[in-house]
Amino acid sequence: MAEGYDFLRFLFTKYSESEYLTEAWTPIHETLKQFLQNSSENFQSMSYQTIYCQIYKSTCKGYKERLFDDLKKLIIEHCQNIKLQLDESMKRMIDDRSNRHKNIYILQFINYLHQFQRAIDVIAPLFDIVYVKPKLKSTIRQELISLYKTIIIESHINHIFIVLQQLINTSDSPSKETIGLLVHMINDITPESAMKQRDLFKRYCNDEDILNEMISSEEEMITSASRTASKRSADSLPGEEDQPSAKRTMNMIKSPHSDN
Repeated sequence: MAEGYDFLRFLFTKYSESEYLTEAWTPIHETLKQFLQNSSENFQSMSYQTIYCQIYKSTCKGYKERLFDDLKKLIIEHCQNIKLQLDESMKRMIDDRSNRHKNIYILQFINYLHQFQRAIDVIAPLFDIVYVKPKLKSTIRQELISLYKTIIIESHINHIFIVLQQLINTSDSPSKETIGLLVHMINDITPESAMKQRDLFKRYCNDEDILNEMISSEEEMITSASRTASKRSADSLPGEEDQPSAKRTMNMIKSPHSDN
């Protein structure tokens, strides 16, 4: 009984700043970096148990919010590094204007996105157990994917589709499988962007469920926009108190009264 009490007291004794950094965040940080670099193939099951225990212990010891903030900072830093590399690739493509560099740019975009999704598939379960949905009103995966979308997707998505359209009808066009993978991944992260590329989906996507979902979403958006427009039209009509009465109209057209 005493041993159990001692363990609980140890578990819930708050970390000092230095203890958090050395005992928790540093090993967690290094492991997460390996996940993000997709270099975790040699990890043993014990490694996942260890990292989960460190995350759980950090939350018990008063660093729950700090740990989540540090996780987001790491993801932001990782995404910014990817964006810089894509920016460089886009610059070389613009300077060179060759189809080869256009293909390199598209393939890099796809590879980085695929690597990130693989990493998040491993990272999210470690944190989702601790940061429950009601706390965030979303999931860890949604939070981290949103960072990638904001930093990278929104900066490059228009360029990617412009370049892709330039390549599609040439002999240097990416393979059908490559284009299909791209539109699938874009739909997973930013369906609103995918909806703008319905022709690409029809041509390269064989998933009828996704196509039907896109059509349904588009119809819903049109219906919603129509309702909003109708409401605005109704709201803009003058109310009864604003309607010009005969008396008010007569007063408006009468000659001004004299002061007498």
